[in-house]
Amino acid sequence: MGSAAVAPCVLVAAAALAAAGCGGEDSERAEVRSYLTRVNDVQSAQKDVLVRADTVLRGYAEGKSIGAPALKGVEADVRRLRTAVAALSPPAPARDVHSRLLAIYDLDASLVGETVRMVEYQDTAPAVLEPLDRASRTLRRDLGRARQASTQARALDRFGDTLGRVSTEMEALDVPVLLGPAHQAQIKRLASTRKLSTQLQSAVRKKDSRRVAKLLLRFRRNTTSKRAERALTHRGITAYTARLQQLTEAQTELGRAQARLNRTFRTS
Repeated sequence: MGSAAVAPCVLVAAAALAAAGCGGEDSERAEVRSYLTRVNDVQSAQKDVLVRADTVLRGYAEGKSIGAPALKGVEADVRRLRTAVAALSPPAPARDVHSRLLAIYDLDASLVGETVRMVEYQDTAPAVLEPLDRASRTLRRDLGRARQASTQARALDRFGDTLGRVSTEMEALDVPVLLGPAHQAQIKRLASTRKLSTQLQSAVRKKDSRRVAKLLLRFRRNTTSKRAERALTHRGITAYTARLQQLTEAQTELGRAQARLNRTFRTS
């Protein structure tokens, strides 16, 4: 996907929360320290989950090949970790930190889940489109060789059948939210190509050479253009980078909440 900026996943250093000035315990301070210690214990026990999630997000954003085995169960693992942290009852001074920490887990799990769907879609969609690429090459060859209108019409008919099957399969794909607009643009392009194919077939049968020439030019542009594929990639990168930025901003807000909590218990 290129070089999108990547924020680390959760991996929140909860230990830092407990470090600043929580000595000389009163009961409230002791409750905060106990809560932070429990958060640390939960995170430490599940650190491999966060490392896995971080590896997935970093790898995908950096354009590395992320296979299905690396993705298996990552979202569910992050959500289980989130549930474990949510089960901890924070004292009143730590509630802001607690809620922001849970929000990061929510964003993290959502982004990992969306990454899984994007990887699956980007593996599947090219395979679905491949028969159409072959059919387009075959059609150009057949139209170039054909000497009769009936032969050209049959070639267009075969292409139309393939185009219909591919369109149906594309519409049936599980489309990730981040690639939804680009997927719809691809579906629209397929529909436009199908319409042109039908019009061209009609013009060929009517032996309307002038209309055939105009439609053939448009048809060739439509079947050889890579604009839709480039748009798919560009929109995916843009949307994914925006989601990563949300995660970065959430971590920044958590850091500020941590600092506020530390200042509350800073010794004078």
